[in-house]
Amino acid sequence: MNKASPSTLPPLDDRGLHAYHILRAAVEIYGKQPGELEASELSTATARAEQARELENLVLRSDNGRRVSIPDVAVDDAIDRIRARYENDNAFKQSLLESGVVESDLRRALWRELAFDAVLSMVSDACEPVTDAEIEAYYENNPRHFNRPELRTVRHILITINDDYAENTREQALKRITDIAEHLAIDPGDFADQARTQSECPTALEGGLLGHAPQGKLYPELDAALFALNEGDIAGPIETEAGFHMILCEKIQPGAVITLDEAREKLREHLTNTRRKAAQKAWIEGLKT
Repeated sequence: MNKASPSTLPPLDDRGLHAYHILRAAVEIYGKQPGELEASELSTATARAEQARELENLVLRSDNGRRVSIPDVAVDDAIDRIRARYENDNAFKQSLLESGVVESDLRRALWRELAFDAVLSMVSDACEPVTDAEIEAYYENNPRHFNRPELRTVRHILITINDDYAENTREQALKRITDIAEHLAIDPGDFADQARTQSECPTALEGGLLGHAPQGKLYPELDAALFALNEGDIAGPIETEAGFHMILCEKIQPGAVITLDEAREKLREHLTNTRRKAAQKAWIEGLKT
């Protein structure tokens, strides 16, 4: 697919700011520079850039926006944080150049971002603090959020079935996994090493480690076998659509209910952030009327 051609720029006095917003959107959405985007990606980034600029204009033209003040040192710090993402200063400057952004555009754009954030923070600072009663009510009304499921640390060994390869026909795959099962019956402590040398899953590099699985995460056949095991037990061979498996239940972390005291501060933070965002959204909607 061909790269997209440059989009039409806005009037001269706004083109640098527009270019910065496209650069920011391209990096945030795709992790690319604007010149690396395909036509459809550039269209998406441009739309995001236009939305961001319109929202900034709306907020910064408000009474609060006209009163806000951002010191030069704050803009300097913001530039330094962006520069630190690049290998060196030349790479940073080259990125700006390729995106059509000069440093004065960058300073202007970052001043606007900081001012935008400052205004929204000012708006949300007027919110009433979340009370203990509200935290307790949320906890009581949302019990499922505070049930921590049982987790099982699981390793597996996979032998795939593929008739295009002699060693992976169904007959040969079953023989290979059966040989592994017989070896593990004698030496169960060798599971990770067997996974590293025999498994055809990318997890072989980590000794077959699949991670901490709640019930219902794995293939149904593996899930049923895993949650019937005791800690340290091995099961298999087990057949799934992926092939033949051996599994090890390495550790069991029992399920638990998170207490109100354990959850209180995270709940306070969550409810506070929710309230602040709602206040900001309502204030912005009010600007549009």
